[in-house]
Amino acid sequence: MSRSSMRRLAAATASLAVLAGGVTVGLGASVAQAAPACALKQSVTDDWPGSVWTPYTVSKEVVGDGKVAPGGTVTYLTKVSGSGALVNQIRDFHPAGFQLVKARLNVKWLIGDQQWTDVTSTAVVGNNAVIATGGGWTTAGGGVIALETTYKVPETAVVGTQLDSGAGTNIVLVGGDWNINPMGVCVTIRQPNPVEAGAGSLEDLGFGSANSGSGQVFGSVTDPQGSMTNVISGVLGNVLGNMS
Repeated sequence: MSRSSMRRLAAATASLAVLAGGVTVGLGASVAQAAPACALKQSVTDDWPGSVWTPYTVSKEVVGDGKVAPGGTVTYLTKVSGSGALVNQIRDFHPAGFQLVKARLNVKWLIGDQQWTDVTSTAVVGNNAVIATGGGWTTAGGGVIALETTYKVPETAVVGTQLDSGAGTNIVLVGGDWNINPMGVCVTIRQPNPVEAGAGSLEDLGFGSANSGSGQVFGSVTDPQGSMTNVISGVLGNVLGNMS
């Protein structure tokens, strides 16, 4: 489905989404669409006139089991892949109140291999988003742009709630500016375990966290959708940007 078709579909369902009281997202200037069901992994694949009808994919996943205690940390992996165009921006939209701990970028350079770079100090942080920007990273030859973000969850997070998040990118093509927020990639706030409840988080004790870090993630970075086997068609109505 093209994004112009998605815009018309979202416009037709906007009022229903608002009446249902669900989480909504702007599409274009004033159109809203209900968020998809929560999952640990989601992806959006689309083609449009500006891409000469070649596909591009934005995907996002929670690293680990997607459960985190108040005050703990959680890590997301956001990826962009496609059919050769450059990408000069990749965005992670996080739940309100999350505080960035670390951000790393993994890209395929025109000369050189995929490699991680710490971008914690250079990423743009604000408005519940972390944005990595550059002069242009290639998607040619299977190149994948990946942004890994680790956050501290607020101490006031309510146990049992599911917190949604989103992703975005700017592909250097006409109509290549996407925001998919919310995307249906959720973490669930769980009860603190005895160690966390009695003496703070595992990180505070020097043991690290099952939800942070990504040594096991690197091998999946070059797979545009990681371990995701299905493109989530229900997310497509949430794609934002210059749709024509």
